Parts: sequence; structure tokens; C-alpha cells
Amino acid sequence: MTDAPGLKRKTNKDGTVREYWTARADLVKRGYRPSSIRLHYPDTPDGRLQLASRCQILQAEMLAWASRGGASVPGYDGTMKSLSSLFQVNDDSPFHSMKWNSRDNFVKSLKIIEHTVGSRQIGNLLGPDFKRWHQTWGLPKAEGKSGRPWRAKHTMDAVRQLIGYGVTLGYEDCFRADAILSKIRFKTPPARKSVLTDQHVAAVRAKAHELGYHAIALATALQFSLTMRQKDVIGEWEPVSSVEGGIRHKDTIWVNGLVWTDIDENLILRKKHVKTGFEVEHDLKLHPVVLAELALVPPEKRVGPMIIAETTGEPYKHRTFTQRWRFVANKAGVPKNVWNMDARAGGITEAYDLGATETDVMKSAGHKNRQTSARYNRGTLEQTSRVAKIRQAKRTGNAD
Repeated sequence: MTDAPGLKRKTNKDGTVREYWTARADLVKRGYRPSSIRLHYPDTPDGRLQLASRCQILQAEMLAWASRGGASVPGYDGTMKSLSSLFQVNDDSPFHSMKWNSRDNFVKSLKIIEHTVGSRQIGNLLGPDFKRWHQTWGLPKAEGKSGRPWRAKHTMDAVRQLIGYGVTLGYEDCFRADAILSKIRFKTPPARKSVLTDQHVAAVRAKAHELGYHAIALATALQFSLTMRQKDVIGEWEPVSSVEGGIRHKDTIWVNGLVWTDIDENLILRKKHVKTGFEVEHDLKLHPVVLAELALVPPEKRVGPMIIAETTGEPYKHRTFTQRWRFVANKAGVPKNVWNMDARAGGITEAYDLGATETDVMKSAGHKNRQTSARYNRGTLEQTSRVAKIRQAKRTGNAD
């Protein structure tokens, strides 16, 4: 194809054809990378047009590099760092469809990759390389500190996503790395075991009121009783978009938290969960702890966001809420290994302890499937004892 510069074809043993774009040999000798890229387009009129367009783009990038004397690095030079850069700037990258906070966390992983293994050529990577990276990223930050298994997991997840994106761009070295990664399973960090119990909730509520942090008490009651995520209760501050109005602070706007209008005249609370998009209904008349907290809020204060920081008069920032909750929990005698995020798991575990069905727990927690709810179940003695009693009753019945 004259309109597909650099196109090369290779015939497989079975007669099928592989297609590549290849860089000029003289420029490859001067250091241009990648030297070749595998192309995957159907043998149809539209597929041929797409293939030709891709070859033209690659050829133009190569010639632009040559016109600059080869001093500038092309868009992709086969290294992890260049792939990370493309992932962040290309319009078609999934990076741009990530939610802002997920994107911020992903960037942290990309920085680790670029700093530690950014210069590595993807085409040279083998299984032991990926395993060594994972092990290194999970090492303690300093001697005497705990390991960082979640850091290793998130960073390796980012590596997989980068390599997968390289596959969509047709980079042959990424196809090879993706095939290698598909055969590797990394050790999953241990799941959390801690739960916030009803005794913890009572202690936090009492101490929060004593210290004047009444919103902390209300938020904890809502999280535990209604098995809600922290962000679904207190909301979150996201970068300002084109949305007009709303509650704003500097360059952020408050979204997604509970507002008083989420509760109707029959005390039914309806809330769409941020993560799943599912709307969940709760009859607050069946949740005396929540009703007790609501009764402490004067009618004239029941406007706008439900959880307001006493010190600012605005909805809580995530970090401020977490720090203040921990301060109150410490004063209340809640173990340090029990976090605010464990309120949701505590409520779900209690529901299982009391014999609630998986389907009902799923609906209450706003999960997409029962398996997700089951992962929040921290498995207590009540559940194992109930199973033992059922089995024993069956044996006793058979013996009669």
C-alpha cells in the first residue's frame, strides 16, 4: 500500500499474515524507537483505511524526530516512562475517564513507576523483573517499619494498565509483556479484620457529644446503622467543573454527601450510592440510634448538608473528618486498629451475625452483587456457632 508508509508483512506458517510498521533502518541506527510496531486491523475497506492512517502517523512522528536531529525523544521509545507519559496525555487514554480522586491516586503509582523503573525497555522485560518490582515496591519505607503490600499492589495494577494500553496502541513489545504478565499472580494483601461494633459506636457518639463534635456522632451512627460509605455520608470536595452554584471552597465544590432533603416526611432516607450508582432506601424509624442523633439537631438547622464541621460551618474535608474521628475514637477507648471505614463492615457483619440473607444485605449496602457484600463480612463467632448448631441439630434429629 503506497498510502501506508513503513508497512511490512510477514507470512505465518499457516498462511496468515502479520503486519508491522517499521522505522527506517538508518534512523533506527541513530537511536529511533520503536523500531517496529505490530498492527492489528481487519482486512476490510475501513480496516485498510485505519491501517494506512496509523502508518502515516507513525511515519510522521519518525520524520519529525529525524528533522530535529534525533535529539528529542519520540512519543514512545519503548520505555516504561514514555508509555506512562502517553497514557497521561493521549486523548484516547482511559486516564481521562477516571474519576478525579482515582486519577490522583493513579498518578501516585505512575510516579513510583517512572522513578524506579521508568528507564526499563518493555521489550526486554521478563517475569522475574515484574516479580522483583512488586517485591521492592512492598518493602518498608524505613528500617523497623511495616511492609507496604497495598503500595505494591496498586503500583503493579498500574503497570498492568499501562501495558494493556500499549497493546491497544499496537506496540509489539507491549503484546509480549502483556502475555508474560497474564501468567503471573502476585500475593494479595491481607483483608482487614477489624470491625466497628455497636459498643464502639456508642462510645464514639458519647465522647463526640462530650467534646462538642456532634456531627461526628451523627455521621458514625449513619455509617454503621445504614452500612454507608464515608463519602456517601459526609460527601467529598472535588475540583470545580462547569457546574454552577453549589457549596464551594476555593477551587472545589462539595458533592455526593447526605442532605436533609434525602429524608422524606415518613422518615424514609433515599440515597444513590456514589460507587455503584444504586439508590438505597432506609426506613429510619427502624434505626433508633440514627433517630436519637437526628433528634438532637434543631429543626432550623436541618437545611443543606447533614454533616457540617462545627469549626468551619462547612461540610467536612475527608482528611479533617478522618483525623477528628480518630481523635474522638482514641478518647473513647476504641482500639487504634479500628478505623472509621470499618463502620460499614461492622454494620454488614452484624447483619450477617443476626441471620440476614445475603440478598438483603446486598440491597441494604447498595452493592451490585452478593459476593461484594460477603467480602465486607468479617466472619464472627456468632456465624460459625450458628452453623455448628444447625449441623448438630441435624445429627441429633437423625439419631432419634
